[in-house]
Amino acid sequence: MSHKIMKLILDNNQLSQTPANLLRQAGYAYLLDRNTGQESFVRGLGRGFYPRFHLYLAEQNGQVILNLHLDQKQASYAGARAHNAEYDGELVAAEMARINELVIRNSQPVTQNANVGTDQNILDQIRPKQFNAARKRLEKKSWWRKFFR
Repeated sequence: MSHKIMKLILDNNQLSQTPANLLRQAGYAYLLDRNTGQESFVRGLGRGFYPRFHLYLAEQNGQVILNLHLDQKQASYAGARAHNAEYDGELVAAEMARINELVIRNSQPVTQNANVGTDQNILDQIRPKQFNAARKRLEKKSWWRKFFR
């Protein structure tokens, strides 16, 4: 099964700081998967570990590539790698737009904004106000909120 992937591609030489520092400024924390050794960044949406935004950072050919998805919950059985995640959608697009706006405010202009598999203009259409509304809808839908407040 293939997923639509939310990507943001930036020119490395136009960033005013390292990609890791930019992500820290955006509220992301470094995460090292102890099982696979894979590095990534996460930003929680509540008090618990899930739901959270999960971002993979890659640098190649002078570009920084940010791959973002939303982890809804941890794998539900032992030994499983798969988990409930959103790879596109309103909340993921809004978060990518937030990161893009942070990059624009803190550096020179972004040269390429690729949103692979989804509408190219969605990042420009969603603003922080809509992001907060989408986050509230997610919290209302989440069954675990009723039990873990």
